[in-house]
Amino acid sequence: MDHLINKYKRDELTPNELFELKDNLDSMTDEEVGQQLYADWLKTDQDMSFVDENRVAKMKNNIDNAIGRSKKRIRLFPPRWAQIAASILLPISILFAVYNYHENKLIFDKEILFTTDKKERATVTLPDGTAISLNTESTLKYRPQDFNKNKRMINFSGEGHFQVFHNEKVPFLIHTEEMEIKVLGTTFNLSVREKDAVAELVLEEGCVSLSTRKNQEIILYKNQKAVLNRLTGQITVMAEENARNISAWKNGDMIFRNAELSRVLHMIEEYYDVIIKINCEECFSDKFSGTLPLDDLNEVLEILERSYHLITVKENKEIVMTNK
Repeated sequence: MDHLINKYKRDELTPNELFELKDNLDSMTDEEVGQQLYADWLKTDQDMSFVDENRVAKMKNNIDNAIGRSKKRIRLFPPRWAQIAASILLPISILFAVYNYHENKLIFDKEILFTTDKKERATVTLPDGTAISLNTESTLKYRPQDFNKNKRMINFSGEGHFQVFHNEKVPFLIHTEEMEIKVLGTTFNLSVREKDAVAELVLEEGCVSLSTRKNQEIILYKNQKAVLNRLTGQITVMAEENARNISAWKNGDMIFRNAELSRVLHMIEEYYDVIIKINCEECFSDKFSGTLPLDDLNEVLEILERSYHLITVKENKEIVMTNK
């Protein structure tokens, strides 16, 4: 550590040594850093001709006044030590300011990635104020360098609920594997999972434009749902009266209204990573309406048992439900 500080003061540090010095300082507590600097002050003969003791005292007095301390002069260090501290800390502060600027610029130039795993959800706020809730196993990417200039471009896969900040001059663009979505400012739920046969966008507010690789383009309005068939590349638009129910997962729920039992089971399997088999043919002819939690599989199974008069046998990740 000492040799790195000495080389820094002589401006002889290599880039790797600069990183090593930063890592060493980051690994130390504030008290340890203070002790290290204090020891260096005592044994170093510094040129203090450019450090004015009166100026240091004035700076300390201003700080004391700002935090409400007494104006009584109290010296924490002898004048020599205060001068050495100023001569060392000022260039070190400049060093780390320049270093952090360089480090932040590298981050700014790179692509930023957000991901969620199974049973994990998260909310991301982009630099323009757009809020995106990520459902399980979802990915969002964007480049800060390009974002919010003449367009706001992100790459997305998985499922997310978008509240896009309105800006007519800078459109919000979502790029997925099969389509591109253009938004000015609106609220919607987007599901584009690679393992699903279809991709869906359900619009709660505003309007959006969707275009596919096959050059099909449609405009979607409030309370409408667009379904993209991955196999054919065709988009089907339909009414969705309960648009807000689609994004109930944000609050830890799944809400169904007259849903096919097969779809209900599919969503349960996706969220809980299980396999469900129902030995009841007539059950599949009945629609399901209700709310299922995303954090309690036992409660989900109890609701299904009561709704369809079934009994459940669980073995690891496989669940078998049969008539009573």
